[in-house]
Amino acid sequence: MNWRKLCVFLLLLFQVGCSSISRNPVSELDLESPQVPGIEGARYWADVAPANISELLEEIHRQRRASRLSADYTLTLSGGGEDGAFAAGILSAWSDAGTRPEFLVVTGVSTGALAAPFAFLGSDYDDELKELYGGLPPSRIFRGRFITGILSGSSVKNSDPLKQLIETYITDNFLSQIAKEHRRGRRLLVQTVSLDAQRPVLWDMGAIANSNSPNAKKTFGDVLLASAAIPGVFPPVLIDVDTKDGVRDELHVDGGVYSQTAYVPGWDIPRKYARGGKLYAIRNGKVEPELKVIEPGVLQVSARSLSTLIKAQGVDDLTIAYKLSLQSGGEYQATWIRTDFDYPLAEPFDPEYMRALFDYGYQRYKSGTLWSDRPPR
Repeated sequence: MNWRKLCVFLLLLFQVGCSSISRNPVSELDLESPQVPGIEGARYWADVAPANISELLEEIHRQRRASRLSADYTLTLSGGGEDGAFAAGILSAWSDAGTRPEFLVVTGVSTGALAAPFAFLGSDYDDELKELYGGLPPSRIFRGRFITGILSGSSVKNSDPLKQLIETYITDNFLSQIAKEHRRGRRLLVQTVSLDAQRPVLWDMGAIANSNSPNAKKTFGDVLLASAAIPGVFPPVLIDVDTKDGVRDELHVDGGVYSQTAYVPGWDIPRKYARGGKLYAIRNGKVEPELKVIEPGVLQVSARSLSTLIKAQGVDDLTIAYKLSLQSGGEYQATWIRTDFDYPLAEPFDPEYMRALFDYGYQRYKSGTLWSDRPPR
């Protein structure tokens, strides 16, 4: 059963389940501008620029001037589950070619969020990317639940193995390296969705790492886990927020619920700070229609409909990123999985499938046919 069929299965069960997650929820009044306890500037709404956008951009430019950072490259990594192996293969080949730039901004959504910290820190972490996207059995990502657990819980799968895996990567040294790059003026941004507010949230992971707050490591891990929390498949994640009544929790899920890509700069940037750069957008998924005769059953129709919706969303995201890049006077390079990759997916996070897709991304880069300067039609 693949991810789409799992999601369809949930549609058949959603009326009978009740969550086993215990909450101390934030109030609706406190959802206007929630912040993480002890970490200033950890998060922003992704659908509207913050009121202090000029101050934030001025700080970034000051840091970059001091660090003598000039070449402006942005990398966006989309959602896609096990298809994140595509981006991992590309980045590995890029490193081996010796031409991979230092990205001033790296953004990630869902599986792209898991890969983003490694991509941000550069080629030294290619081995970790290769392990994450092809060297691990599915049992390191999730555990199944019995039917009674599904009906009384909030998801089909248990994501404790993924949580533990994330924790093994987020060491003090790992956070220290991300904080160092943040102080140089580089930014690592991850998108989740607040189900309470029904809005996308953009997390400044470098600010979290640089805060030296006692809850920095936990918050960093919770955000990565939340961004990959496919609704119904993996359980949602509770993230602490400050309120006038003390610390409360906010419920977060996969950033792909809102968009498959966190397009930055997607905010309304003041003209004095807008400048051209080069955007590399990797869509961990296919965008072209794939012809297939569908039987008129509930599972088949629902799965095909969901697949079509996600595909259309991915195309829209690449088109929006293209338009934003043109408006800022920048360059645009995008890539996606073509229909010539047809390796069968036996199960979610199938290692053989992911290794095949990793190699496909690697070879696509080496072939010189990877990038397109236009979005898919």
